[in-house]
Amino acid sequence: MNSFFSRPWSKFDFIKFVTPSILSLVSISLYMAVDAIFISRFIGTLAMAAVNIIMPLFSISIGIGVMVATGASATIGIELGQGKRDRANAHFSFVFCFLFLVFIGLIISQWAIGPERLALWLGASKLLLPYCVQYLNIFLFGISALVLQMFFEFFMRLDGKPSWALYSSLLGGATNILLDYILIVRYGMGVDGAAIASCAGIFISCLNGAIYFLFKAKTLRFIRPLIDWPFLFRSMFNGFSEMVTEIAAAVQTLVFNYLMLGYAGEAGVAAMSILMHLYFLMSSLYIGLGMGVSPLISFNYGCRNPGKISELLTRAIQLTLFFALFSFAMAFCFGDNLIQIFAKGQVSVVHIAEGGIKIIAFSFLLNGMNILASAFFTSVNNGKISTLISSLRTFVFILGFALLLPPLIGVTGIWLSLPMAELSTLLISLFFMKKYRQHYLLPATTGEVKEKNSMQLIKKKEKEEA
Repeated sequence: MNSFFSRPWSKFDFIKFVTPSILSLVSISLYMAVDAIFISRFIGTLAMAAVNIIMPLFSISIGIGVMVATGASATIGIELGQGKRDRANAHFSFVFCFLFLVFIGLIISQWAIGPERLALWLGASKLLLPYCVQYLNIFLFGISALVLQMFFEFFMRLDGKPSWALYSSLLGGATNILLDYILIVRYGMGVDGAAIASCAGIFISCLNGAIYFLFKAKTLRFIRPLIDWPFLFRSMFNGFSEMVTEIAAAVQTLVFNYLMLGYAGEAGVAAMSILMHLYFLMSSLYIGLGMGVSPLISFNYGCRNPGKISELLTRAIQLTLFFALFSFAMAFCFGDNLIQIFAKGQVSVVHIAEGGIKIIAFSFLLNGMNILASAFFTSVNNGKISTLISSLRTFVFILGFALLLPPLIGVTGIWLSLPMAELSTLLISLFFMKKYRQHYLLPATTGEVKEKNSMQLIKKKEKEEA
């Protein structure tokens, strides 16, 4: 594994390695979008709006899984880079046991609260409440299992097999879409069918991950877990920025749904659902890239190889800029066509969504660098800066602009809050990248290298004399 992660990386090698992670995230966002299309076309836009109401629960579960998996994989990647394989495997096994208990705890706690109360807390209106409750009655199991899906996919990448993570996502997505067609279109099961299809896709992905680590893994194995709470708390702190990102998505959805209900009614929530699916689909390019490059950076950080980290980050930035132009062009030029796929014939929903797509398109030019900056600081175990970037983006900038602009310019202010927040966050991200450039990216000076070599010779001589 040492030679694999620390070897020279051409542009082609880099793209080949991160592509499975990118496609994995795109496939998740894509099958969620296809799920929404089935619901909108064959059940109705009210049902799609109801699913959007409960999306914060989805984000919170993903956030818990990503927080633990991202932070732990960064630390375990550093341990592997330092040659501590047994310790890395013991920590890996401990993280799995912990997340399995979290999975059970989420099921119990959400059922104790009850689907109806959860839906009301999330802001469901009288029209949307029956759909929300019907969906949650089944999907609560799938929501809880997302923590395990995130675990398996993150650590498959760390094990040097991003292709297995991609296969897992594609298998889950294909299962979801196939069952959507069978249960919703063929058998007319409505919201129940959509919930069953979504649960099946998540559990299939988890099963594939379990099979990989039991029979196919290269380096990481399930062994007797090392119960190390300080390690777990450090990992959670390091990955907390990713948790903040998902909590931010949940809060963002809650606030936007509340504002849309006030300014445009249920049709506005349905329009918001469409644009958020497109937003997450485009953003998944950057999130997948960050997830793909993180184990490479963590490993080389553990090896104390700043030159390699700088090379990897440069390639990631180049790819981010390409995705930014691609995403903006797609949303700005073809956004109206994409909206029609979701809500063809729904005049009020389409009208509201078309008013926002060209504004939100500008956020795609900016949010990639913010996502990459947060992923970079997490991968080098600087959870403090990573969390700060994520927190400022949502809890200061997005919420600030979302609460300030709509009273002045109406629904347009809701759409405008996203690009304004991304621009503000980009300035913060660039500041921290420049500030910490010398610490993480610049190679050691000649004097430092000589000093290090001298210390190694002294230690070697002392061992020989002993």
